[in-house]
Amino acid sequence: MRNARSGLFALIFIGICWGCTPPATPPVLPDPVNWEGELRLLSGDSTFMPCGARRALRITGPGLDSLSRRYSWLRMVPGQWIKTWCQGYLRAGEGGKGDSVLVATAYQHMDPDVFCPPVPVDSLSGTYTAQIPMPGGVRSEDLVFLPGGDATIYTQVNGRETETYGRWGLDSGGNVVFAEENGRFMLLFVHGSGRLTRQLPSGRMGPVHVWSGPAERLRGIFGRTVRWLDAVATANGGTLHAEEVRPAMSLDSIFQGPARAALDTSAKDSLNLDGPDLHGKWAAVSTVRDVVHLVRSRPRPNR
Repeated sequence: MRNARSGLFALIFIGICWGCTPPATPPVLPDPVNWEGELRLLSGDSTFMPCGARRALRITGPGLDSLSRRYSWLRMVPGQWIKTWCQGYLRAGEGGKGDSVLVATAYQHMDPDVFCPPVPVDSLSGTYTAQIPMPGGVRSEDLVFLPGGDATIYTQVNGRETETYGRWGLDSGGNVVFAEENGRFMLLFVHGSGRLTRQLPSGRMGPVHVWSGPAERLRGIFGRTVRWLDAVATANGGTLHAEEVRPAMSLDSIFQGPARAALDTSAKDSLNLDGPDLHGKWAAVSTVRDVVHLVRSRPRPNR
């Protein structure tokens, strides 16, 4: 009887302790943040490439259903990358994998007509040249892709050269893109073995540009403009390293005090600026890029 009573008390004690055990605490999830990139949904392969990145993330989560429905409605080509905005957070991959996974929590927006800026890859920088037959002669085309993303296309026809400025880099699909700086057009190239093959809008392959040497930063109008700025800076006690000049640099960071006044005086003569232009167009110039655009629009400087 005593043993039975002891067993009963033990069961009661165990039950009480079991009831006192606190419930398991659910994991604390990170707060979702806004993501901007390009989305591609394939069977068994849902990936998201954040703008500015070169590595796609596997995407999952409760927001993926909404993303999938919108993607299916907008998609024009199987496997197409579509510009996407969503909310979500990163978590570690499963099974000990080092790759992170984007957990989408909410759909925000999609637009198949816009793209993330191309991401330059310095190993692909250089000059790529093509000789393209045309009625009455040959068009020579140099694609100059500089490290960091600046790009210029130099086109020569019958001894006359034109320059087209823009940015270059890889898109989400790993193709080389040249994006004209004013957003008027984009050119797409497939790269491999030192060659860039133009992909035409029809899907056919166009001219082939072959690597012909390193990218020359001080070529053409940009080079002439920077050498002029260098000469003015040097003549006024400054030191300007031409190879280090970038389009986005502000003139105020290069020319200060009397040197800036000397540049304004030189611009009047070198760029043939009259009164209205000097107080209008030149007064609106603030960066090296602005000066290059102004030089392009003026008669060639007399230096």
